[in-house]
Amino acid sequence: MAKEFQFEVVTPERTVFSKSVTSVIMPAHEGYLGVLAGHAPLLALLQPGEIVIRLPNGEQEEIVVAGGFADVGPKKCLILADAAETPEQVSVERARKAYDKARQAMSERKPGHSLEELELALKRAENRLKFAQRRKKA
Repeated sequence: MAKEFQFEVVTPERTVFSKSVTSVIMPAHEGYLGVLAGHAPLLALLQPGEIVIRLPNGEQEEIVVAGGFADVGPKKCLILADAAETPEQVSVERARKAYDKARQAMSERKPGHSLEELELALKRAENRLKFAQRRKKA
């Protein structure tokens, strides 16, 4: 039987997820990071992407995040996300609008927005759109 640990995803507005889990895979800055119970303590910068969560009963859940930080310890993993949504919360229509808006902002490149900010906004929107489209097909 796989060991369990507490896993939470928190945004400035709310707690998105809080359960006992057996594993988590998250989009860290240098690539995807897998976490199991007993993991060595670490802090990781997260990129926009999907978190894959394995529950003790074998089921899998997914959450899309817009970036943030992971605080990993042997008995608990806490994600402090800029924004996070479950499949039920992501609307394909809203995700498409955000993606189109981000692409337009990239092409216009108005003063006051750095290229890095615009690229990050586009990456966030693209991840949400892909997540929403894939979840709708499932």
